[in-house]
Amino acid sequence: MEIKNIAAALLEVQRKIKNPSNTATNPFFKSKYAPLPDILNCVRPLLTENGILLIQNTGSNEAGDVYIQTKLIHTSGEVIKTDKLLLKPDKNTAQGIGSAITYGRRYQLTALLGISSEDDDDGNIASKANKKSKTRPKVESPDLNDDIEAIEWIKEIKDMLVEKKFDVNQNAIISKAKQHYNSEHVERIETQLKRKII
Repeated sequence: MEIKNIAAALLEVQRKIKNPSNTATNPFFKSKYAPLPDILNCVRPLLTENGILLIQNTGSNEAGDVYIQTKLIHTSGEVIKTDKLLLKPDKNTAQGIGSAITYGRRYQLTALLGISSEDDDDGNIASKANKKSKTRPKVESPDLNDDIEAIEWIKEIKDMLVEKKFDVNQNAIISKAKQHYNSEHVERIETQLKRKII
């Protein structure tokens, strides 16, 4: 799949795009974030100006998870799309499902366009990983092939996902790792996740 034209158009978008203002407050974590309408108002004109259509498909599965998939379609016919992001709504109500979808759309769009839409309230996870990489933690009876540091990083990410009431699965762990860890750490986390279910 060729993406030469859409890549050039996205480069023009990135030259002009700015992070949206964090105008809303999350009452649970006391952090600020940019609501989805503000993000869309920020990015749609730049995408349109550069011949890019934004589509965010949503749906659900039999387990009650909702999914979001973001597509950028260029006038040349070239497409860039994300994997489906699965989220478990806090409540199985229209409000709970709608909140999960809005949250997923916001996160997936900002990640795809390389912009930030919230205060970095969990960046301390990455700093913990850097500190822990200097001292090897003690773990009971590890498999000789286990990466002890990667296991600790995975546990920290899982704790953060649980604290924020996100669905904890391998995709969520890897996605969060990519936001907070360098590429070497992410590769080690992915390798450890492939070795065993943690």
